[in-house]
Amino acid sequence: MDSQPDASTPAPAPDTVLGHDPTGPGPTTVIAAPDQKTRASSRIWAIGAQYGVAIALLLIIVVFSILLPNTFPTLGNARTIVNSSAVVLILALAATLPLRTGGFDLSIAGTMVVSAALIAVLTANGVPWGLALIAVLAIGLAIGAINAFLIVNLGLDGFVVTLGTLTALEGIALAISNGEILTGVSPKVISITTTPLFGIQAMTWYAWILVAALWYLYDRTPAGRYLLFVGGSPDASKLAGLPVTRIRTLALMGAGLLSAFAGFLLAGSFGAVDTSIAGQYLLQPYAAAFLGATTIAVGRFNALGTLIGLYLLVVGIAGLQLYGATEWATNLFNGCALVAAITFAKLASNRRGRA
Repeated sequence: MDSQPDASTPAPAPDTVLGHDPTGPGPTTVIAAPDQKTRASSRIWAIGAQYGVAIALLLIIVVFSILLPNTFPTLGNARTIVNSSAVVLILALAATLPLRTGGFDLSIAGTMVVSAALIAVLTANGVPWGLALIAVLAIGLAIGAINAFLIVNLGLDGFVVTLGTLTALEGIALAISNGEILTGVSPKVISITTTPLFGIQAMTWYAWILVAALWYLYDRTPAGRYLLFVGGSPDASKLAGLPVTRIRTLALMGAGLLSAFAGFLLAGSFGAVDTSIAGQYLLQPYAAAFLGATTIAVGRFNALGTLIGLYLLVVGIAGLQLYGATEWATNLFNGCALVAAITFAKLASNRRGRA
C-alpha cells in the first residue's frame, strides 16, 4: 500500500515544482520563480517599440532647443516646419495605402507634379479652380487605375511598374511646361492653400484632416483591416472571401487621388510650378511611411505613425539647417532615417516571431 503524506508536511507553493533527485533519498523542491528581469526587459522593449520614434522626436526638439535657443524653439519656426511639410505629409499618406496591401507606388511624386502643372496651366487660362481641381483628381484616379491594371491584373512587379510610371509622368510634366517654370496660378488656388487659420496655413489643416480620416479608416473600419489582411497574405485573404483584386486596385487609385490633391496644394503654396522637382519628393514620403510603421502600431503602416515619422524628419533637418549644416545633410539624414526605420522594423518583427 502507498504511504500517505504526513499532515504536517506543507504543500508546495504555487511557484514550485516537485522533482526527484536520483542521488538523494526522496523528492526535492525546484524553485520556478518568474524571471522579473526578463519581464521588465520585455515591457521596456514594448514601450520603446511603440513610442520610440515619438521619443526620438522629443529628444531632437530638446537638443536643438538647447543648441539654438534663439532660433529653434520659436513659434515662427514651428509654423514654418508644419506648413512646409504639408505636401510631403499628404504624399506620405498616399504611400501608405498600397504599402498596407503589400505593394508600392513610386509614381506618387510624378502624379503630384503633373497635377500641379495642370492646375497652373488650366487656372492661368481662365478655367475655374473647382473644375481644375476635379480634372486633376480624375487624372490622379486614372493614373492609379493604370498602375493597378498593370500590377494587379497583369501581375507585373509593382516596384518596376510604378518606377516606370514615375519616369513617364516626369516627361509629361516637362512637356506641359516646355521645360520652364509655370506661373499664373489662380489667386483663388493660392488663397485656398495658404490662408492661415490660427496661424497655420490651410493646407496644413487639410493634411491633418487626412491624417485623422486615414487613422479612422485603418483602425476603426473593416476596410482598414481588409487592407492589412491583403498585405499579410493575399492567398489567405482570397480563401477568406475578400475581393483582393478590388482592394489592391482601390489602394492604388487612392494613392493617385491623394497625390493629385498634393499637386493642387503644391501649385497653390508656391504660386508657380517647377516640373523638374518630382525626384525631390520621393525619398522623404517613403522614409516617413516606414518610420511610421515602427511606431504607434508597430509593424503596420499607419497614419499617426506616418505623421510622427515625417515630423521627426523635418524637425531634424530644420535643426541641422539652422545649425549651419550644408545641403548634403538633408539627404544624409533622410537616407539614414529610412535605413534605421527598416532595420528597426525587421528587428521588431524577428522579436515578435520568437515570442
